[in-house]
Amino acid sequence: MGMSRILLVEDDCILNQDLALSLKSLNYDVRSMYSGSTAFDAIDRHEHFLALITDIDLGNGPSGVDVARYARAFYPHLPVLFISGRAGERDVNHGVIGSEFIPKPFQAGQIAAALVRLIRLEAA
Repeated sequence: MGMSRILLVEDDCILNQDLALSLKSLNYDVRSMYSGSTAFDAIDRHEHFLALITDIDLGNGPSGVDVARYARAFYPHLPVLFISGRAGERDVNHGVIGSEFIPKPFQAGQIAAALVRLIRLEAA
């Protein structure tokens, strides 16, 4: 199952749990983190992640952009999907090349479709 592991970083507990359940129903193995610093710890453990899904605004501490850049330092081709309630962030890839952005609120299907696209690109 390790090869299908998604690192999910979202500080909203309910949204994190809802999204994790949706992804698990699609047979992804989800590691839920609720802050940038705990996500850094997961990356430091060198677990193999299939993709990173992160909110941009994670409250205090590192942002989702920080998490994505940190993850890419170890895994240069890691698929990254940003989710955010701030529409102004949609046109910027924040220096994380090949990342995608989905505005909140979203449907779980949008996340699933973006993951498939991103993972396919990485495998190509």
